Amino acid sequence: MKYTEFKLALGEGKSFPVYLLEGEDAFFKERGLSLLVNKFVSEPNLNLVTLPSDCSCDELITSLNGYPFMSEKRMTVIRDFYPKQDFFKGGLNNYLENPSDYSVLVIINDKTLDAFKKFDCVCVVECNKAEMPLLVRWIKGECAKNSVTIDAETASVLAEYCSSDMTRIETETNKLCCYVGEGGAITKTEIDEMVSRDTDYKIYEMTDYIAKKQFDLALFVIKDMLSKGESAQMIITSVYNYFRRLLHASISNMTATELAKCFSIKEYPAKKLLEQSAKFKKRALKSAVDTLTDADYRIKSGRNDADEMMWYSVFKIMTD
Repeated sequence: MKYTEFKLALGEGKSFPVYLLEGEDAFFKERGLSLLVNKFVSEPNLNLVTLPSDCSCDELITSLNGYPFMSEKRMTVIRDFYPKQDFFKGGLNNYLENPSDYSVLVIINDKTLDAFKKFDCVCVVECNKAEMPLLVRWIKGECAKNSVTIDAETASVLAEYCSSDMTRIETETNKLCCYVGEGGAITKTEIDEMVSRDTDYKIYEMTDYIAKKQFDLALFVIKDMLSKGESAQMIITSVYNYFRRLLHASISNMTATELAKCFSIKEYPAKKLLEQSAKFKKRALKSAVDTLTDADYRIKSGRNDADEMMWYSVFKIMTD
């Protein structure tokens, strides 16, 4: 179920013996754990156990069969837990088919754990990055709590600058609220001044400007990166890696999930790759990759200067 459905079900009193919180957004996973602890555990020091990811099956089952002390349930938490199939032979299958009424197992993973999903006692909570409408509502709600105003368009800019990562969004929203103060308003000016955009977002932004043929804005992004200490060689490498992924997304017909696995990236940027690759012709993407490959070779072989080849490559991509 989605994270929002999980919160609703928990509020309605529905519970499961096992919760599998999986996905790329750490914010939702940690908030999910907090909700479960607050719901079921009265004395965390006595009834909350954290096991290492390499624990044995015996250790896990012993913990799950323990009784709570002055608490509704005893909770066992494991992070980054990806057991092999033979792990289940130690009695875990039997436990999952007949779990204890006094125990809750919480598994917190970045990647999927399909081996657990066949058991009816397991509640799978998707903790992936939220869609933009939800992020905008959250930002506006958080600002309202601090008596600060922000419009939907500006909130979406903040979410984009943070690559839709809720941990960053929470930090930056609180920082901006403190900056403008009670009764203030957050505008794009404050966001540009206070919120740093990471290299991945800047490359995405520059590429988007190129796709829209807003070359002046694309050049502004590059100059901003250089002014912040990014080297020409690093920019070429980053742009090459990005266009290589765009080309792959354009010609492979992969889904966002498949692209994320292929490139070992999160699913949100994979979705962005698909969206952005559709704005380019396949020929233009192939030409860009060839241009950047040649530029990298010329720099590393000493034939040309990195700064010279960076500008040459960018202008060639723009004019192809």
